[in-house]
Order: sequence, then C-alpha cells, then structure tokens
Amino acid sequence: MQNYMVLEDKKLQTPFGILGGVESFSCHPNGELYGVKLSEKNMIITQVGELVPAYTENTRRKNKPSIEFDRQGMVISVALEEQQEITTPIGELPAESVKFYPGGALHRVFVLDGQISGFWTEEDERKLNIPLTFDLEFSEFRAMINGICFYESGDIKSITLFPGETAVIRTPAGIIETKVGISLYESGSLKSVEPSKPVIVPTPIGNIAAYDPDQIGINADSNSLAFTESGEIKALITCDHSIYVQTDDGGLKKYSPHVKPHPLYDELLAVSGIPVKFFPESGEVMIENDRYDLGLCGFTLEPFARPGMHCSPSDCANCSLCNKAMTE
Repeated sequence: MQNYMVLEDKKLQTPFGILGGVESFSCHPNGELYGVKLSEKNMIITQVGELVPAYTENTRRKNKPSIEFDRQGMVISVALEEQQEITTPIGELPAESVKFYPGGALHRVFVLDGQISGFWTEEDERKLNIPLTFDLEFSEFRAMINGICFYESGDIKSITLFPGETAVIRTPAGIIETKVGISLYESGSLKSVEPSKPVIVPTPIGNIAAYDPDQIGINADSNSLAFTESGEIKALITCDHSIYVQTDDGGLKKYSPHVKPHPLYDELLAVSGIPVKFFPESGEVMIENDRYDLGLCGFTLEPFARPGMHCSPSDCANCSLCNKAMTE
C-alpha cells in the first residue's frame, strides 16, 4: 500500500518526513516506498546522529539509493554524501554507509563504500582508509576494516577486514591470523574466524589443518573455523587432510578435498575443502553431508598432498586460488 506522497518541486512526503531534491524513487512490490535518490542536500535524524544522504554523483560512488526504507517506512539504509563520524555502541566511528534494523538500532557500519572499477581501484580505496584498534575481551588487534555488524542489542556481531588485511587473534584453539575477519556471540565470546593460512586445531577426531581456500570474504558474519560459546571447535573446513571413518557396522569411508579445474584459468587447479561440523549435544560429527556417532565410530586423519605449487597467502587473498597445476 502506498505510504508516500509526491509534492511539488521534486519533494516527497515519506513516513520519515519530507525529502527535497528527489531525483528518482522506487517502491516495494506492494507499493510502499523503497529507495530514493537525491540531487540536493537533506538531513535525517537517526540513532547514530544527523546524517547527510548522498546527493552528488562521481565515478567512485555506487549506483544505489541515497536512502532505503522498509515497508513500514522506517529508514534501513543510508549512503552518505561523504565520510562522517557517527555514534555507535563502541564509540565514534567513520562511516560512508550505514544500515539499520527496522526498529532504528544500528545494524552495519561501512567505513568506505566506493565502487571498485576501471576508474577506481582497490588500492585507491585503501588510500582513503585508516587502521582502527579493537580491544575485545578475548583479543586486541589493529587493522583497516570494511565494516562492523552489530546485534540489535548493540553488541558487536562481526568485524570485516579490508581486502588484503590480516589480524592476529587469540582464539580457544591458539593464536590465529585471520584474513577476512571475525564474528562474535552476543555475549562477546569469539564465534568464528577465517584463517589466512592452514592452522592445526584440536578436534574430537584429531588435530586437523583448518583452512578454506574458497572463502571470498564478502563479510565476516560466518567464517569457516567456528567455536561454541564455551570455546570448543564447532565447525571447520580442511583442504590439507583426508578423513577415514570406520563405521559402527564395520564399513570404511574416505573423505578427501576435491581437486577441480580453476573456473578462470585452464592451466590451474583449485582445491575445495571438506566441511566438518561437530555437535557436542548429541556427540556427533558431520563430514560433508554424513553424520557419525563419535562414540561408535573410529576416525583416522591422513595428510592430503595438494597438487602442484601452493599459492602464497597474498594470492589467496586476491583470488582464492589454491594450487597451480604441474604443467612442466
């Protein structure tokens, strides 16, 4: 149902107030206002402060609405005209884009929000970034970030690093260098990390090298190496171990990482890891899509020799390529 009114001189009456200089707007399928693109300065009041939505065009700016609304007319996203300090549950932070929960609480903060293209490179974007320091209850680190996600309560949900950045994190499995970022439980304990290189972690079926070469790092909400709230290993991906399972009926099944042609380069090979999940409540493990009782089955780990010449961590950070084929 329509919840806006078009006024004179490019003005729009919205549930949030009157907006001027409306260049264009779009609606949800049922007619409620969704997105507005502006061509003159407006100011809106939010829980993070007074925000100036984007109203000028440049080659760096993403082609998206200046303001987005949910079906009830609440502001859920604002692309800012320029980077500005906003008030967050952890203090003042620089932001170029902000997202909100329907109730108005801060959801995500993006420090930068430029469009990577032939006119604007990732290195150009990096030059505009600055490192920030985080002092969490389990670890402290300093790095450039893409953004932070908050729970509706205001607690940190995840911290996503800027591409190419790493951070050394203290985890229940030891010190781990992460390449994408970390996620947290609402209690503040570590939920998951994305290792920047294979790291040996203790699990109920033995010590496994955890690493996911396919992780592209859109955000750090969910990472391949996950922990329970009490600090046990909950899930991981391995591309450096094969797993043998002696089943309770005497059978033997082997799981190995999958070697496949690289989707972009014919002369290269890529490796996809084996997903492993643990269920402490039921005493089970799931390897790929198969579940086994930890008390009834036997497990043996064997190193998996990835074919060819291994890529460097910087290669993985740039393209997720795992191995080069031996063509010589």
